[in-house]
Amino acid sequence: MPQLPDRTEQLVRLSGAVQVAGGVLLGLGRFPRLSALAIAGTLVPTTLAAHRFWEADDPEERGQQRIHFFKNLSMLGGLLIAADDTGAAPSLLWRGRHAAKDLRRDAHLVRRSVRATAGTAATAGGLRARLPR
Repeated sequence: MPQLPDRTEQLVRLSGAVQVAGGVLLGLGRFPRLSALAIAGTLVPTTLAAHRFWEADDPEERGQQRIHFFKNLSMLGGLLIAADDTGAAPSLLWRGRHAAKDLRRDAHLVRRSVRATAGTAATAGGLRARLPR
């Protein structure tokens, strides 16, 4: 990506800054979904670069790297859950579906009331037409 710095040291600092800022915002409850996504976005490359347990030759080191890898993987899962959480407020999709459902119900009620009164109105109109003026 051309927007990212070329040097590894700068990338690590940028990743750390995003994680710290995202963690503070997430802890304060400000922009929790965006903060969780930002942290999750930096956690993936960090985990893949730092905890390559499949490349370790020493069984003890491999075990430690595997533990850290799966720890980061579980944190990623929690961050994705936090990013999906709407904080007890319905999502836009839910609101749209329920608004459409309410509109269908209202249209059905209007249709039923028109049908129920149409016969009576037609009869009244026919009687009125027969009355002398």
